[in-house]
Amino acid sequence: MVPFFPISFLILGFFSLILHTIYVYSRFGVKDVPNERSLHDTVTKKSGGMFFIPLFLVATLLFYFYPQWTDSAFVFPSPNHINDFYLLLAGIFIFSILGFVDDLIHLTPKLRLILELGIVFVCLWGIGPRTSSFGYTSIPQIVQIIFLTIFLVFGINLVNFMDGMDWYLVLTFTICFFSIGIVLPNFFSKPNFGYSLYTILFLSMFGFMFYNFPKAKLFMGDSGSLALGFFVLFLPLLFHHDSQSPDTDHPMLWDLTDYFYLFPFFWIDGIFILIKRFIQKKHLFQAHREHLYQKLTETNLGKVGSLVVFSLLNLFVLCLHFLFQHLRLGKFTILFGLFFVSLIMYAFLWVWALRKNLA
Repeated sequence: MVPFFPISFLILGFFSLILHTIYVYSRFGVKDVPNERSLHDTVTKKSGGMFFIPLFLVATLLFYFYPQWTDSAFVFPSPNHINDFYLLLAGIFIFSILGFVDDLIHLTPKLRLILELGIVFVCLWGIGPRTSSFGYTSIPQIVQIIFLTIFLVFGINLVNFMDGMDWYLVLTFTICFFSIGIVLPNFFSKPNFGYSLYTILFLSMFGFMFYNFPKAKLFMGDSGSLALGFFVLFLPLLFHHDSQSPDTDHPMLWDLTDYFYLFPFFWIDGIFILIKRFIQKKHLFQAHREHLYQKLTETNLGKVGSLVVFSLLNLFVLCLHFLFQHLRLGKFTILFGLFFVSLIMYAFLWVWALRKNLA
């Protein structure tokens, strides 16, 4: 019988806690000085991603090459898919380094955008993704790669923009884990390895999660948010297409619209604010405090209350998605239904937050 929690998992989580504790209480490190756009009011360590991302990468490779350490609790890619696996890890590493450099010297938005486009394009070219877009599967691969490059870079930066509240990304990515399983029921079984990577990631982040809980003593910085954004958006593209859709005789594919389910309120809030700032002719890449989650923290909900509200909303969409799948509603009926439900809840929260802040 396979042990549910091998000792190596405990070691990894404990080592993560020790590593982040040393960083938080040491004299060295990158510090985030609060300003008028910050949700924190004290100088706080950041760039926690430069600890949990390398730890995740090293642990992943160790568990891959020494599977006996996990007592076969993990699934890793077969030799036929090992290059995709390495490209994923390489992309995570490069984005973490890019984010750390940005934490230190603040790269210009144009230079950072060019570098991000290049990294994502090379990774996508390497895996040759097979996806669909609004149900269409006959799109030339070069067109898919170019479009996905632009879309993924937008999504990665959206994750980075939304990393402004303690534990917000942690809980959002936890819900992402279950959302992928609803869209692609076989994603966490052989020959796919999503479950394994998510488990190692959460164990590697244990120390960070401990110190990022409100009131946070550590932020992940761009070194963490860019790498995590790449991870969560790139991983579904590695889904192996052997299983069949329950409704058709065709292989199940990750559709571009499926990205909405990963973090619905990220997409709605991020895109709404971008459109709003574009209309107001404001700088799109400049830091600000206009997102809904930031406005909610200014009400009597505070940080913890806002975190609970957004987590419950994401969970509600997740449960509704599961229900709609169980009722075997059409793919686009589910998509548009969940989109409008999310949009209505988002609008209601905006009105409530504005009234509270004006009171």
